[in-house]
Amino acid sequence: MATLVDLRKRLRGVQTICQLAGAMRSVSSAKLARLNSAVYAFSPYAQGCRELMEASGAAIPVIPGAEGRTLAVLLSGNRGLCGSYHNELFSYFHSLSISAETWFITGGNKAAAHLKERGIPVLEEFPISDVPEYAEAEALTERILSLYLSGRVNRVLFVYSEAVNAMSQKPKCLELLPGEGSGAAQDILWLPDPATVCEGLAEFCLRAQVYYLLLKSAMGVQGATLSSMRSAYDNGMDSAAELEREINRLRQTKVTASVIETSSGLWLEGEG
Repeated sequence: MATLVDLRKRLRGVQTICQLAGAMRSVSSAKLARLNSAVYAFSPYAQGCRELMEASGAAIPVIPGAEGRTLAVLLSGNRGLCGSYHNELFSYFHSLSISAETWFITGGNKAAAHLKERGIPVLEEFPISDVPEYAEAEALTERILSLYLSGRVNRVLFVYSEAVNAMSQKPKCLELLPGEGSGAAQDILWLPDPATVCEGLAEFCLRAQVYYLLLKSAMGVQGATLSSMRSAYDNGMDSAAELEREINRLRQTKVTASVIETSSGLWLEGEG
């Protein structure tokens, strides 16, 4: 049976865990709010880019004589404590039919660590913030374009876990390149010429699409972290309350025993 000292030590440990979980819950909630604002503000722009691509028929050109190699970009969070988020993401990733000739780029510390643990070589690791900046999307896009336009890869996949809502995430695999053009519209005035405009437009819109994917992936990470830390905090508070009740019962038992012993001693002295 646990002693009063053991129970108090256990209570202090549970209270410390509750404080940490509560702090992480607050941080994740703040980051999720920032990401929601960023996605809300950027969504019309991303939608406008897609509509402009469809209207103009602009697309990244297919490079003749490419090596036939696939580039897979795996996005993840930077740390754990987000429930089953990474387990589901990596299980989905390994279930995909990806050839042995595939090159891998990671965005996020957990993705890089996971591939290294599995002995899968990583071409490049990109640090992605918990709340991604547009400059990070630009750097990642430039690296992807350099590999694709040089003919070293002819297909680019994005594997990530998209936020369905604040508390639900779904792993997805999106084929980013090659893009599909729908043919140039006839009523568009091209300056200086259609080829130049479409090439620049396609790359510009690709950067916007990559940034939008980073935001959606980050929302999934923070939503999973918030849900996990909220559950940990609530369970910790329940455990702390139970331990306090047990401590109070044990203390009351000891006090009652002490009173009984004292009363018994006084009664024996009176009898004597």
